[in-house]
Amino acid sequence: MRKYPYLRSKRRRGRWFHTYRRGDREISLGVHGLHPTDPQVIAAWAAEHARWEFSPPDTPTPSPETFAWGVDIYKAGPHWPTLSAETRKNREAILRRYVRAQGARPLRTISTADIEAALSAKGGNAAANELKAIRPVFAHLAKIKFIPRDPTQGIAIERPKTKGHPTASSAEIAKFQERWPIGTRERLIFDLALYTGAARVDLASLGRRNIDGGMIIFERHKTGVETIVPLTHELRAVIARTPDIAPAFVLTSRGKPYSKESLGNIFRDAAAAAGVNFRLHGLRKAFCVYWAEQGRSTHQIATMAGHLTLKEVERYTRDADRKRMIQLLVESS
Repeated sequence: MRKYPYLRSKRRRGRWFHTYRRGDREISLGVHGLHPTDPQVIAAWAAEHARWEFSPPDTPTPSPETFAWGVDIYKAGPHWPTLSAETRKNREAILRRYVRAQGARPLRTISTADIEAALSAKGGNAAANELKAIRPVFAHLAKIKFIPRDPTQGIAIERPKTKGHPTASSAEIAKFQERWPIGTRERLIFDLALYTGAARVDLASLGRRNIDGGMIIFERHKTGVETIVPLTHELRAVIARTPDIAPAFVLTSRGKPYSKESLGNIFRDAAAAAGVNFRLHGLRKAFCVYWAEQGRSTHQIATMAGHLTLKEVERYTRDADRKRMIQLLVESS
């Protein structure tokens, strides 16, 4: 039987008792009566161990079988570490709010109707995001038999239908290029975004270290998907305007990479000054249109853009002014 650090399991009068003993403290795991190999015992140990290893000192242990306790059980399980850092950050904020409001509530008293009421009060995209954050918690707890059933089963939230970020049109691209000529920081951000198709979080960190032969290769921060972009003539010309030795292509006045927020704010202001409506994500869509007009297949574009689904690429390239787009890109190089 595998030994887990600081786990103490003792049998008294025919019944198992489990504690986490570390230093001069011994904390009940709240899963007494179960065999030491039971998944519930291991899950409770993992949550307490993670609290000691990664939380601030003297972080209190939630009461057993409460919602706060269940969140800790889930985060110490196998699913949470597989999420991207950005997804964990966003869901952590949601779970923290729920723990503040309902942390002391016993898990078995939380019903489907309770969750639906809370989500309905929120509504829209916020409700959809909150469901995505709390559903895995209850699914995990049901899987290891801490609760009899997952109360989020059957709950569906329809996101409001929106057009999303607009694709940069050929006319808007021309206006931006006219307002921000080559040599300006704003134009450098624009050109790199257009020719790499990188999202702002990835654009902020891209540098010469990502060049491998005739390609730029990087892992998308959001999904972990490897992205491979050809070094076209236009992209080579843009890179040639950046410092030879630098941590990233786009740098602050102090020679440091921008944060994704700062990069987005700079581009937002630059777009407003040029009188256009698109954002960096609109250039990511234009990147897909560019390669579609070059004759690349949906699969190839998906690889270059780092998309997980072909539908995303098809959505970006639909109903676009492709002929004018490619003509403009060639003329501006």
